Amino acid sequence: MLPRLSVLMLLVGVLGCSCAQAQTDTGTPEPKPAYTIQDETPPTQPGPKQAYAYPDTTPSLDFLTNSIENSSITLGIATGFAYDSNGYPSTTTNSHQSRWLFNVDPSIRIQQFLPKFSWHASYAGGLQIYDQISGPANANQNLFSQAVGGGFIWQMARHWQLLGDESFRHSANPFDSYLAIPGAPTANNPNPVSYVPLTTFTQNNAVLTLTNQITKRDTLSFTGTANLRQTSTYNVLTSVPFYNLISYGGRANFAHQYSPRLTLGVGYDYNSLDFGHGQQRSGIQTIQFTVDYLIRPNMTITAWVGPQYTTTKTIAAIPIPTIPPILYYFTNHDSLWSTAVGGTFGWQSRRNSVRAEVSRSVSDGGGIIATSVVNTVGGSYRRQIAPKWSGSLGARYLHSTSTLTSARYFHDFYVAVNIDYQLNKSFLLSAIYARVNTTQSNAFVINSGTYNDNRVGVNLSYSWTHPLGR
Repeated sequence: MLPRLSVLMLLVGVLGCSCAQAQTDTGTPEPKPAYTIQDETPPTQPGPKQAYAYPDTTPSLDFLTNSIENSSITLGIATGFAYDSNGYPSTTTNSHQSRWLFNVDPSIRIQQFLPKFSWHASYAGGLQIYDQISGPANANQNLFSQAVGGGFIWQMARHWQLLGDESFRHSANPFDSYLAIPGAPTANNPNPVSYVPLTTFTQNNAVLTLTNQITKRDTLSFTGTANLRQTSTYNVLTSVPFYNLISYGGRANFAHQYSPRLTLGVGYDYNSLDFGHGQQRSGIQTIQFTVDYLIRPNMTITAWVGPQYTTTKTIAAIPIPTIPPILYYFTNHDSLWSTAVGGTFGWQSRRNSVRAEVSRSVSDGGGIIATSVVNTVGGSYRRQIAPKWSGSLGARYLHSTSTLTSARYFHDFYVAVNIDYQLNKSFLLSAIYARVNTTQSNAFVINSGTYNDNRVGVNLSYSWTHPLGR
């Protein structure tokens, strides 16, 4: 017990800058812990602005840092510990995985703003040290994690803008790789739920958007996306057919501002999902009608609805009882008409921020059940308690059902509380508690049934920022 406590005290004493921050549509490169619920609107920057930041154009609630950042370089290092009381059960036993995680993460970020061009690049690499208390051993031990990001905004001409962003992450941290990481829906990304498993994973996301401001009130945009996700191949995961994912997609969207408060839009979206390198492939086509209404300067509501058509090809194997056994492979084709619908509500004051979200559409089901009808409901509340204190409370429910059979489903509910204390300009101390309830219909990755999980984490960070060219 004493050696473990000594290691804990040593790691908490290391000062660092958190390399885990949420990626947004505006190009912030580093991912953040799944349960850190906060306002992610970027601060005002010099240089070109993203032309189609619809509908979230509200100012930042971050009162503890400068509201305007010029070209700069930021160096930092972070350390922390977390405890998971009940990780995914084994598929062969009823045992659960409980563990401590200690991490040390140095990072660097460079950003530059010019009159018509801005860019940023970042890298963070750290050591994740595990102390497995109970449950089957796995490959999530003492991993060197990496996170790389970069992006740009280019004002090509008076009415044309090109935006690109790419992020790469390799990690085995179950606290920053929870199954569902929700984001704020926008017209360009109406279902921003990222799926990563509770295991070693490698993920690469890229987006490229070309925007044309046709008139003062009309905007046309074209967006292309690509996503690669690979998971570890140790023991139980080697038998899961629909875990790794390669996907790409494109969207064309037109929006017209009828009044200072009302904006209407229509868009066509195509997304291709390839699970298990061809074991299941799906093409999802959606026509969406969007409406954005500014109730008050600090209150907005957005909704979208439209038909969705999904085609799926699945390669399955049936064992034939011969000596030796023979596997018979056959191909199955399915199609599904459904409705994509959702909405968001946002409100904020000088010290408070509220957001509520609901959505339903066909998308990636996290790899456990492949192509799925995903329903999400969630909300969050954030308050600047004092000049150095801020806190947030969030909850979310997610339910995924296979498009091939309703007997295969997965759903979870979580609630999280997060507290941040800004010790000074460079030091930040964060603490978080999350309660998770998960249900799985069959023994892909985890056993059937329902289980609960408690997670506690503390992180201490330090950052140093210096302007470029000085």
